[in-house]
Amino acid sequence: MAVATKTRNNKFAPYERLLRSKVDELQDHLREHRQEVVAERIPEDNWGLASRELMQDLAVGTLEREAQMLEEVEHALVRLDNGVYGLCEGCGEPIPERRLKALPWARLCVPCAERQQGNSKN
Repeated sequence: MAVATKTRNNKFAPYERLLRSKVDELQDHLREHRQEVVAERIPEDNWGLASRELMQDLAVGTLEREAQMLEEVEHALVRLDNGVYGLCEGCGEPIPERRLKALPWARLCVPCAERQQGNSKN
């Protein structure tokens, strides 16, 4: 009985290394930012309180952006595992290598991304 094995396109090996490195980087950043958010120090005056709240708001915003990016990068790794990395989720056509070099976790080709962005503005 023959066993089917999934083969990966070696063309995307550099992207996989880059994506895995990005996951590690983002996870480290998220840990650091979470510590910033939960660090409790009671300020001595109103200026200190306002400054602390601003810094926490900035840290929370950064946490949200990095968590979203981590999700996108992990999704790209899933697409690699499933053998569909580099294919546009909108039209199914290959995403140009130039776009993947710029944004290795890209789900969409430029025309589909522009269409999606145009639709989200309406």
